This record gives sequence, C-alpha cells and structure tokens, in this order.
Amino acid sequence: MSDTTSTGPSGRISRRGILGGGLTVVAAGALSACQPHSSSAQAGDGGGSQKGKKVIFVVHEKNSFFPPVQKGFEAFGSAMGWRTQFIGPATFDQLTVVNMMQNAVNAKPNGLILTRIDDKSYDGVIKSAQAADIPVILSNVASKDYQKLGVGFVGQDFVPAGVTAGNQILKHITKHTGRTSGAIVIGKIQAGNSALEQRGDGIRQAVSEYNDTHGTKFTTEVLIVGTDEAGAVSKIDGRYRRDPHSVAGWAGTAFECQFVATWAKSKNLVGKFANGGFDMTAPVLAGIKDGSIDYTIGQNPWAQGWVAAALLAQQIDPGYPSFTYDTGAEVVDSSNIAAVSAREAKVA
Repeated sequence: MSDTTSTGPSGRISRRGILGGGLTVVAAGALSACQPHSSSAQAGDGGGSQKGKKVIFVVHEKNSFFPPVQKGFEAFGSAMGWRTQFIGPATFDQLTVVNMMQNAVNAKPNGLILTRIDDKSYDGVIKSAQAADIPVILSNVASKDYQKLGVGFVGQDFVPAGVTAGNQILKHITKHTGRTSGAIVIGKIQAGNSALEQRGDGIRQAVSEYNDTHGTKFTTEVLIVGTDEAGAVSKIDGRYRRDPHSVAGWAGTAFECQFVATWAKSKNLVGKFANGGFDMTAPVLAGIKDGSIDYTIGQNPWAQGWVAAALLAQQIDPGYPSFTYDTGAEVVDSSNIAAVSAREAKVA
C-alpha cells in the first residue's frame, strides 16, 4: 500500500441523527487543528498535531456506491493534513477483506475506519487494533452488537430505512398497476450483509402492515443478484419468466434497481410493475430521470466518509470517544431528482 494525501470538495453535514454530542462542534474542533495556533495553545491542547498522521479506511467492496464515501474521507483528511488510504477488494471476498483489514492494522496507522458487514467476522481485527492503541470507527455498516466493541458508527438505521423503502414500493405499485396482490421481489447484491438483511426486514414489515391496514395480499421473496450487471439481469429475467404476472414490484436493498431498469427497458416492460431500491449511483439516478426506476433511498455517502473521519479525528486528538451518527433515509424520486443529481455530481 502506498500513502497518498488526497483532496476533495468540502461538504455540509446535517445534525439529524446525532446521538451523544454535537457534530458541528466536533468538526469545528477537529478542523481547528489545521489552523495556526499560538505556542501556548500548541503546548496545551495539541493543536496541529494531526498533520502527517496516517489514517486508513478499509471497505468490504469498492463497488459503485463508495466513490462519494472516499471523497468525503479524503476531503476531511486533506484538511487535517493526514496521509490517507482508501482500500478494499474490487469484489467481495470475506477472507480477502479480513486480510486487508489486518494488514491495515499491521501498518500501524494513527486511526482506522472499517465496514463491519456481519456480527463476528471482523471483530478479531477490531480488537487487535484496539490492543495496539489504534482508534477505530465503523462506517456504512456496523452490524449487531457493534456497541459492545466500544466503537462509534456512521451510517443508516437500516430497518427504519427498509420500512421507508417498503412504503415507497407499495405507493408505486398502486400508481403503476393498482394491484392489491402479487409478489414484491426483495433484491440483494450480497447474501449475509447485515445492512441488506435489515433493510429487507424493514421492507417486509412495511408490506405486512400495509396488508393488515388495506386488506391487500402482497407477498415478499428474496432474490440474490450480485453486483455484475449481466449476471444480475439474467437472474432477474429468470425470476420474471417463471411467473410474469406474479411480480408486482422489485424492491432492492441496494442498487439492484439499476439492473431491473436495464432489463425492463430491454424487454419493453417499464411501467408494468414498480421498481426501486437504495443508493445514488449514476445509473440509479439516470433511471429515475428516464422513469425506469421509481425511487431510491439515499444514505448520505459523503457523510459516511467525512463525518466518520471527523469522529475519528476527535478520538486521535484530544481523545474524545466517538458516537453514532444516523446518515438518514432520503427519498429520491421524480420530484427532487434534478437537485439530487446536481449535488451528487459534485462527489461522484
């Protein structure tokens, strides 16, 4: 791994979802370390001491979701004078991820940001970092009982976000077809990822509550599609061909909706069912613009880099513990796609 000091655009962060402190104060305090201080201030508070610090961010897969996360991380790191690295495998492999994280610990950085996509596989790495007095914070995915590890987390509250997504898919099924029954296919790019599992739980919860309230008979099922478009389209097409009339909607737990959109456009099926998901990748935003995707649920990826770095900075110096920051569940649809697209273009 080679060290790089990277730059990126600055961003504004919402205070929504902060638990245990004020992020505005945290960020201001952390960034102040980059400003000139008097000699007495330097002696008393460690001002400027983070310049040259080495900070590594390791993700479970460097897919199309993560560029804004990386840019947010690098923007904060540049302001602090950090040497930053943002790494992860091109495609998910559990052993590879664990090895990359442990290698990051062995490199003896001043701080680590990690994704924890299940509740056991990465805990040995986290504990080894803590034993070496390396501050750690989780970003994007934390998984069950992360609090027991004594680490903070910057990311979405996944079950409520799934409920939001479930309500959206039901809304658009009514809009497109008026159906009162049928299958809602819950797409997943990856099996076992706790974020996707919890979003799926939230979608099922929303569907169950809707059925109880409206007397409808929607069902849910899971389809693992992967991140390769050709493979995903093949799996989507296979499910549809088995029983075309049964599908009322496709509710992705990540960016699976872009694969549904590619397939639906090729088969002239846009509008025959609802289609939506999560994340704000370029194909997802393009699909909302052309009507092949009805909605997506955002989770502020910029904050998952920038805010995570800010919280890590306060752990490094002066030593405040991190807390949990909910990056929200922003609904993006035809009503706000222009503004969201302009914003996301700045961090793509």
